[in-house]
Amino acid sequence: MAMDMKNMNLLGIIAIIGAVILIVGVFLTWLSIGDATASGWKVYTDAKDSDMKYTFVPLVALICGIISLVLMIVPTFMNVDKFKQINVILGLIALILAIVVVICGILFYTQSWTAYGVTIKLTDIYKIGIGFWLVLIGGIITMVGGLMPIIKEKLM
Repeated sequence: MAMDMKNMNLLGIIAIIGAVILIVGVFLTWLSIGDATASGWKVYTDAKDSDMKYTFVPLVALICGIISLVLMIVPTFMNVDKFKQINVILGLIALILAIVVVICGILFYTQSWTAYGVTIKLTDIYKIGIGFWLVLIGGIITMVGGLMPIIKEKLM
């Protein structure tokens, strides 16, 4: 069964790719110090052993990535007139979820804490790994793709 490219939403495909990048990024390296590394998932699961804030960000990224992936499948592959309103709503939800991930990611990256009167930034101690950057980039790409049904509705 050949799909009609006119009915397929190119930016929706971009959002799906962004969501996949987001999901994959959670399981790659987020933090490293010397030879020790921690994936985003490890940052989340070991949160109780850490003074670090925003350790929930990998979980938020994973949940938002999965939901965005599912939500963007409908507007991408069922981009027909009768689904226009639903597609706009799904795109809006994916957009909001992606914005949440990006904001939480920025909060994680810019966090600091005070010890003995000295403020220490996360980046003073840890090297930020590729997984974190993929989550941030995936969130931004998903935002762009989530905008598509909304923009398309306004232009039509």
